[in-house]
Amino acid sequence: MDASVIAPIVAALAALGGVALTAFVQARNQVRNQAFLAAMEVERHLRKQQALDQAEMLKRLVVMHKIVSKIEREFSITNLVILLQANTTKAGYDARYLEICGEADELTALAHLYEPAIYDEVERMNGQMNMFWGNFKQVLYQRANGEVTGHQSPALTGAHAAAREVATLGRAVKYHLSQRMRRVRNDC
Repeated sequence: MDASVIAPIVAALAALGGVALTAFVQARNQVRNQAFLAAMEVERHLRKQQALDQAEMLKRLVVMHKIVSKIEREFSITNLVILLQANTTKAGYDARYLEICGEADELTALAHLYEPAIYDEVERMNGQMNMFWGNFKQVLYQRANGEVTGHQSPALTGAHAAAREVATLGRAVKYHLSQRMRRVRNDC
């Protein structure tokens, strides 16, 4: 074969090989770029989801803290005095108690599902709420029957003891919640 025939064939093959090589390199780079973009999108989505989960956790911790504060206030010695001075009726107090029990149920569920480390303290708070209620109902019953309920009456003493225990448990639960809040914020 003559060089004049071979040269164009070699040039054509070289051009074809160059095009094929360029196409291969471009295709490989495109696959790599797509994989990189997909990984970046997954990472962005995970960061966004983590931020949403963190915000939800912070809101849940605030809700739990508020409920504990409300329970502490409702079952405090101060509130006991207010209720006695307001001449609260048994039916009126039962309605108040059932309302706060609904919030205590929410606190119990949140503790059980999301903060199991405080579940036992929350359950004990619920028990002390019940003790307070029972003792206070006894005081109301005695007053309704004209009995004198002095500071040394067993029912009033029992309500005081329950109020003190609710306060102690409430402080422990709120301390745990504040520590948990700090940990969640530090994960930002």
